Amino acid sequence: MTQPTVVISLDLELCWGSFDLSYNDELLKMGRWTHDTGAPNLLKHLTRNGLSATWAVVGAMMRRSLPDVSGLPEVRYPHFAKPWFGYIPKDADEHTRPEWFGASLVEMIRHASPRQEIGFHSFSHVPFGVRGMTRDRAIAEYQYCARIAHELGIPKSSFVFPRNSVAYLAELRDAGFTCFRDVDRLPVRFSNGMLNSLAMIWADFAGSAPCMVEPSLKEGIVSIPGSLLIRYAAGWRKFIPDSSRLRRLRQGLERVRLSRGVFHVWFHPENLYAGRPRVENVVARFLEELGVMVRNGDVRCLTMGQLAAEFRSNLAVKQSSRSSQAFTSTGQLHSPASGDGYAIGPANSVKPVPVKTSTASGADPQATNRALESV
Repeated sequence: MTQPTVVISLDLELCWGSFDLSYNDELLKMGRWTHDTGAPNLLKHLTRNGLSATWAVVGAMMRRSLPDVSGLPEVRYPHFAKPWFGYIPKDADEHTRPEWFGASLVEMIRHASPRQEIGFHSFSHVPFGVRGMTRDRAIAEYQYCARIAHELGIPKSSFVFPRNSVAYLAELRDAGFTCFRDVDRLPVRFSNGMLNSLAMIWADFAGSAPCMVEPSLKEGIVSIPGSLLIRYAAGWRKFIPDSSRLRRLRQGLERVRLSRGVFHVWFHPENLYAGRPRVENVVARFLEELGVMVRNGDVRCLTMGQLAAEFRSNLAVKQSSRSSQAFTSTGQLHSPASGDGYAIGPANSVKPVPVKTSTASGADPQATNRALESV
């Protein structure tokens, strides 16, 4: 079991995150506020407490303006029949339309201390695991992300699927990414999605303890499930007491300290907008208490990329040990498939390390999961 670890992943998307659900002036105001105020404030809360996070950023907003998207196959969803880029200002840039573009935000995050990890939240925030998505578009999204990673010098490590709708994992692996955020682990997962939604809503209002998770391999890529989504304070969600939100976060910290494993908290910087500063105050208090625990040595705070690198390194060592034992006991090598060896380093840093293995080696089913991000 993993030593007590907290992972924070942040889905930074500005207006890209929900224009297909509701496009209006309030969405544009939220995107601009996140660019100008919300994301910079959140980064300050993290760095002030000495914490690193994985910032999963929509690839298209990493640029100062929209790149050529003619190479992306079109998609048509039942809920959104328009061309996917129909609302995106083609001739605008970050200076004129900061609610859509955030190259300066990415640079701010990259130069923060302690170092933050820049991951990808797809290229254009298309839902991957729903009707209307195609394999060709998924591959193209991964390729566009990989191109931007190369241009900016960002490792292809962590990927977060829009709305946690997980699909096309083999293609994600083939594109060079090493880990992804999987759907949240629930105490009980029902076959009926509505029952899962109701269970998660009840947990938020009751302030019940979230689940700890462990990384695993799925189709050759590291899966890191979520533990807890911090919801925004609009619609029915505004009735979730702030005390219940904070209670769940504190229970997660106490549980991971005592029982080990990974407490994976995630949310959107955009979530801080509605009902502000309610959610920001909860997040700030959580990060302060987490910072104290990290400094006291009770827990550690890793990025998704760091946790995935450590998992792969440990897996390679275990497989090497088993191979050596098999060779010693039988005089003949029987080796399971070996994983790549990686050393855990600063956030956003994954580097190969030598792993001693025997002289020969032998050489999870993909689950297309729908997330409950929108409940």
